[in-house]
Amino acid sequence: MGIKRRHLLAAAPAAALAAAGMSACGNSDGGNGNGSGTVVFRIWDEEQQPGYQKSVNAFMTAHPTIKVKLEMLPFAQYWTKIITESAAGTGADVFWDTVPYFPQLVKQGVIENLDPLIQKDSFDLNQFYPQVTSAYMYQNHHYGIPADFGIASMVYNKDLCDKAGVTLPAELTWAPDGSGTLLPILQKLTVDTNGRHPTDPGFDPKHVKQWGFMAENHDQTQYISWIPENGGSFMTAPFGKFAFDQPAALAALQWQYDLINKWHVAPAPSEGAALDLFNRGQVGLYPAVNALLPYVVGKGTFTVGVTALPSGPKGRVVNVNGLSFALNKHSKNKTAAWELIKWLGSSQSQQIMAGGGYVWPANKSLAQGYLDYWKGKGQNLQPFVDAAAGASVPMPITPVWNAASLAISNAFQTMFQGQTGVKQTVDGLVAQLNQLIDQNG
Repeated sequence: MGIKRRHLLAAAPAAALAAAGMSACGNSDGGNGNGSGTVVFRIWDEEQQPGYQKSVNAFMTAHPTIKVKLEMLPFAQYWTKIITESAAGTGADVFWDTVPYFPQLVKQGVIENLDPLIQKDSFDLNQFYPQVTSAYMYQNHHYGIPADFGIASMVYNKDLCDKAGVTLPAELTWAPDGSGTLLPILQKLTVDTNGRHPTDPGFDPKHVKQWGFMAENHDQTQYISWIPENGGSFMTAPFGKFAFDQPAALAALQWQYDLINKWHVAPAPSEGAALDLFNRGQVGLYPAVNALLPYVVGKGTFTVGVTALPSGPKGRVVNVNGLSFALNKHSKNKTAAWELIKWLGSSQSQQIMAGGGYVWPANKSLAQGYLDYWKGKGQNLQPFVDAAAGASVPMPITPVWNAASLAISNAFQTMFQGQTGVKQTVDGLVAQLNQLIDQNG
């Protein structure tokens, strides 16, 4: 999946919508609706830009009457521009869509129902991971062609583990009371500036130089998994209500809080950005999506390994996410734009992206090219493969997610800093978010 440039932002995606309005870009120029002219294709990830440029070049060779402009826009500006342009009836013809934004875009009429085009060309949706395909459905219609497959596992600092004499077991486990195999390992990996561990007399939690775990304020790789692993639910259902104020969910959030504020094996938000701390060699285990690999492998002075997320009382449950290619409802060259979308979803294009290690392709038969690429970089991604075959949950699917994610992120930032309690934070927050859902129909 396309990663945010600052992966695991403290600020939620709604910050983009709250930014100052961006000037609208024009629709495809020269388009005449007959499969020729110019198509603008927009993404936000510079790490994937070279791969998509190769794909676009191959498309233009096969379709000489269509010119594609690949536009890379920073994530902080991306959604503001999409919304602003849509209001003006303009914008990129084809663009990346993501699950947290999809409900808003589909309800506001920004993106095209693709079912007539899919049926006309007998485009096969069965080739894709069903979790991604179904995430872009609304009222039984398809509003996106799957682009990639993103799944959560963990990266870890092999050098820190070796120095601490830690061999990670095949199955790490946790429970809200701190029992399981995970916490003792995290305590071995956590060291204060005097070389003491949390279990040692005199350990100083205010002066830690190395933490065992990254329990950051991030939904996709943290509490979206911990809550169902403890038997709770973040939301009742897609387009449903928030439910993370229920006992099992509260206990999972309390566990994440305790990793930081009770057991002192994870840094507080004020210690710095998760990615920076990990790449500096200050964190042992870091829950991450596979799209983070280009941002950590070879970026530090240590060896990076991959392992599975720890399993909770109800087993392992991972977040599955993936981008889709959306067709702008205001595009003035939809025929050419649909030709591009079909190409981007084709095995030829997705093989380009997989073989270059840019993405885990949404086409479920093409994963091996991606796995082989990272094997060549010394990374065995079997934990991600195993996670893909297990229990999973999607990102929250609700039209109020932009506002909700910002409210959650802000409240949780204070909570994980230890300034407010878990139940105190969550009770009023869930009521507020569900009221927002009621107000938006």
